[in-house]
Amino acid sequence: MSSPDAAATAAAEDATTTSETAKDDAKDKPKLSSYDPEMKVTHVRTERTFKGGIQGRGLVEYNLVYHRMPTGTDAGKADAPVMNSMCTYNGVMYFKGTIDSLSTTEGELIFTITGTWGKDGNMAAVGEWEMIKGTQTGGFKGIDVKLLNGGYDSKGKKDTPCWMVIE
Repeated sequence: MSSPDAAATAAAEDATTTSETAKDDAKDKPKLSSYDPEMKVTHVRTERTFKGGIQGRGLVEYNLVYHRMPTGTDAGKADAPVMNSMCTYNGVMYFKGTIDSLSTTEGELIFTITGTWGKDGNMAAVGEWEMIKGTQTGGFKGIDVKLLNGGYDSKGKKDTPCWMVIE
């Protein structure tokens, strides 16, 4: 695999994304099984605005699985809030906009997303995304890239730094 195009990577590194709306069905989290009531599943939808090297809007659908809390802690009780506990998530992001060094004409892409919240006690969302090949439209249609991926690390910031790697 070739190394990323430095110009394409750098152009998209100054991007930020802001979550504008979110729906969390946390109060309706179903039990995954009868023998592990601490595990919860949540579905979240967010709309995002991208600025900088990535310009546009995104709609993201996440599924989160909250990890089991240590036995003997208040958070380990079946009906205790799961706030500040670690979760792993995956999802799909629909993006409409432009990405510097890739296309100045608006287009659409779809990405898969994987990430964590609260890993190692850090209250931050850390995620990675990868373009689903064949989903390019508009200004992205016909662009030949081997790999288009990126990610973000919220670290509690309102405007979350994000990046793209284009090969």
